[in-house]
Amino acid sequence: MRRMPQALGAQLGLFLALVTGSLQAQPSGVQPLVQPAPGVDVVPLGTPEPLQRQVHEALPVAGAGTWFDDAGLVRHANAERLPLDCTAVSTDVAFNVHAGTAHATVGHGFGFDVTQYAVPPCARVTVTLVNDDASRHQWQLLGLPEALHPGGEFLLEANGGQQVTGSFIVPGAAAQFPVQCSHAGHAALGMQAALRVEAPAPRLPRGSLVLILAMTTASLVLTLHKRTE
Repeated sequence: MRRMPQALGAQLGLFLALVTGSLQAQPSGVQPLVQPAPGVDVVPLGTPEPLQRQVHEALPVAGAGTWFDDAGLVRHANAERLPLDCTAVSTDVAFNVHAGTAHATVGHGFGFDVTQYAVPPCARVTVTLVNDDASRHQWQLLGLPEALHPGGEFLLEANGGQQVTGSFIVPGAAAQFPVQCSHAGHAALGMQAALRVEAPAPRLPRGSLVLILAMTTASLVLTLHKRTE
């Protein structure tokens, strides 16, 4: 019975020595319990992320022209594969779209600086979305061929104060495609537009204008002559 207190004392001393040694071995500051994989950022709890580091809900999809970085996200881009009714890219069209509160129309909270876009059939269209706000905005076009664009979608999303660029190829038939920002409530607040595929006006053969003018003049002369008889 007399040995029990001595054994307890020895165990307590050993425990204190282990605890003291482990505390001394720890470096200053709080260390993560699990070391992150290379290239993975660890954001401490309670530390707000900078505006340009907002996390996107989408992951890269193989072969679907999808990627994202600090500036924003591009989903379902396509600059090479042709729609079935196109034999070649007819022309390259590029334009910038500014988005934000500064471009809202009367009675709306958000908007695009341009809401109507027209391109020829089989054109390769490159869009740069410039976000003039502090919150994220999108330029989402719907109705493209699903074989080239999953869900028929082409989407640009720019973080606050950033810009992103992506390309797609429109089909060969005349059509109109709706454009919007799909963030909750943004379309209802004014972020809507439309892109039209329009066939160019047919070119008249050389000399046709002269022939039409001559025929019109002759018809007018005959009419006046009949009236004078």
